[in-house]
Amino acid sequence: MPQSKSLTDLPGRLIAILVFLAGIAMLCFVFMEAMHLFQTPVQGLNLPIPKGETAPPAANIGSALATYVMRIGLLGLMALAGSVIASKGIHLYFALNHGADAHGAGEKASPASTTQKNS
Repeated sequence: MPQSKSLTDLPGRLIAILVFLAGIAMLCFVFMEAMHLFQTPVQGLNLPIPKGETAPPAANIGSALATYVMRIGLLGLMALAGSVIASKGIHLYFALNHGADAHGAGEKASPASTTQKNS
């Protein structure tokens, strides 16, 4: 009978693994985007200014800086979402393993219940 229980838990375990891998994929995407973001210069913030060109207006600098800060904030939110999703996948997988162990142990008496009966 425990063998049939493990077969019914298989779809749940596969879903848990897929949720975990989705979170890891999101984190990989965030790290690749962060690497791309930090390797490319931000238009309007590239200093020093080459000779012969005029400095960009302050509004352009402020707009470029706000865009850069917003992109960093979005990367932070994406990293948080990816880590939470990966964490939920791990919790789901181990909850299914714990549930399978609890069903198998339900047929046996636990040590705590045997000590109470002996007293």
